[in-house]
Amino acid sequence: MSYEPTASADAPSSVVWSYRLYIVGAVLGLIGAVVTFIALPAAISAGTDAANRALQGQSTNGVDVAGATTGLAVGGAVLSAVITLAFSILTIVFARKMRAGRNWARIVLAVFAALQIFGVLGSYGVGAVHFVVVVVALILSFVPTSNAWFQQQKVAQQTATTV
Repeated sequence: MSYEPTASADAPSSVVWSYRLYIVGAVLGLIGAVVTFIALPAAISAGTDAANRALQGQSTNGVDVAGATTGLAVGGAVLSAVITLAFSILTIVFARKMRAGRNWARIVLAVFAALQIFGVLGSYGVGAVHFVVVVVALILSFVPTSNAWFQQQKVAQQTATTV
C-alpha cells in the first residue's frame, strides 16, 4: 500500500506561504537569468573596454581580446542560465513535495536557500528581491507550526507503511 500525502489544504498557513514563496523565488531566478541576457551586450562592451585599457601598449601575442572577452561573457551567461533553470525546476519540484508533507524536501530546500543566500553577496535588483523571498520562505518552513505539521506527516507516513 502506498502512502498518499495529506492534501495541501491540511498544511498550516506557514507551509502554504513557504511553498508559494519558493515558487515566487524560482520565477524570480528565471527573471534574473533573462535580465542577465538583456544586459549581456553592455557587459561584453564594458569587459572589452576594460581589457583593452589594461592591455594598452602591451602585446597580446595575437590574442583577439574582443573575441576572448565575448566568449567568456557569453559562456558565463549560458552556464548561469542553465544552472538557474535547473535550480528553478528543482525548487518547484521540491516545493511541491514539501507542501505534500515531505520533510526531506524541506531540508533540500533549506540547502538550496543556503546556497542562494551565500551567493547573493554580489546581487542587486531582482537578486535582492529573490534573496528576501527565499529567506522568508526558509523561515516559514521551519516555524513551530510547520515543524509540528511535518512531524504529524512523518507519523502518518510511518503508520501508513506499517498497515
